[in-house]
Amino acid sequence: MQNETQEYIIKEQDIVNTYDSYQQDQTRLYRQYKCIKQQNPEYGYKRIAKLLDQPYTKTRWWHSLNRVPVPAKTVEWLKEKKIIALNTAHPNIKLIVKVLGSLFGDGGIFENLNGVFLSSSELEAVKEFGEDLKKLFGDEIEENSRIIEGGEWGHSWCYQNTNRAVIRFFIALGAPLGDKSFIPLKVPEWIKNSSEDIQDEFYGSFFGGEIGIPKVHIERNRLDLFSLGITGSDQFAENRIEFLQEVANYLNKKTIKTGKISINDHKKVNRAGIPTKIYRLLISTEFENVTNFITLTKMNYCKYKQEKLLNTMNEFSIIKRQTFNSLMMRGYNEERAMSLLKLSPASLEILHNFEDFLEINN
Repeated sequence: MQNETQEYIIKEQDIVNTYDSYQQDQTRLYRQYKCIKQQNPEYGYKRIAKLLDQPYTKTRWWHSLNRVPVPAKTVEWLKEKKIIALNTAHPNIKLIVKVLGSLFGDGGIFENLNGVFLSSSELEAVKEFGEDLKKLFGDEIEENSRIIEGGEWGHSWCYQNTNRAVIRFFIALGAPLGDKSFIPLKVPEWIKNSSEDIQDEFYGSFFGGEIGIPKVHIERNRLDLFSLGITGSDQFAENRIEFLQEVANYLNKKTIKTGKISINDHKKVNRAGIPTKIYRLLISTEFENVTNFITLTKMNYCKYKQEKLLNTMNEFSIIKRQTFNSLMMRGYNEERAMSLLKLSPASLEILHNFEDFLEINN
């Protein structure tokens, strides 16, 4: 049971507002019809039509044929699923946010509203996405789903679901619509105002799609690039910087240090031949900073990246440990060795017990 004292994230009208003005107007009239009929059960559809100044054929449809406006059907379906109206007390709010966050990364909604999807190089990831949708909306949505194999830049999988009520629900929540390289991106205000654990699910799914995992540098004394990258045309340069700054603010609050936002050319173009750039938020590769990222954030729908990051840090910890021991053998005291390796007391403890750290975070 939802807590009625909490502010709602979306209500019935927010779903209706995802439709065009004609459908919104028809839904408004239908609601007026229902209200009049409820208050005056003896009124027939012709009398109510006169009160609404509408042709009686319309109210006859509503009365005898049950041909209600499409937005009203969508709302009723979502109400049956107990997902509207929605507030942060909803028992499945974290799962809802987990799915929503992925739509800002490797997932999305087709511009023509023909599907909500998630693409991944991992089959298990797209299956998990489909299972999460089933948990939210019931087994019946399986008849609207499929997993296809392909990938422009290599082998990948894509889960797609064509259920329009599901699609409208996530649009109302603030999911981007269409090709994300050519539209503005904005973290929904209600996400920014939510609790930390809800934000963790949202950003965790975004990270799962967009995080770039570092490797140990060829010189074996540091990690290479650790970053979050999103694409966008020049038209949305300011928007992309603002969006990534929101991500940086989230990470900084968790004591995870971020750097500058770099901008580079990207090979993707739209149908009109408009080129894009890739905007990257750099993340500090200091040992403690990366371990903080592992322990304080999530990465949803991407077991491969989680494992890759842990493997990278395991390799790097061995190098760091060997270097630390070498410095100690050469006569450096612990404090000086920690300073040279940019280690805090907490990160030094993790370094010496990295197998336990791996087991906890696997």
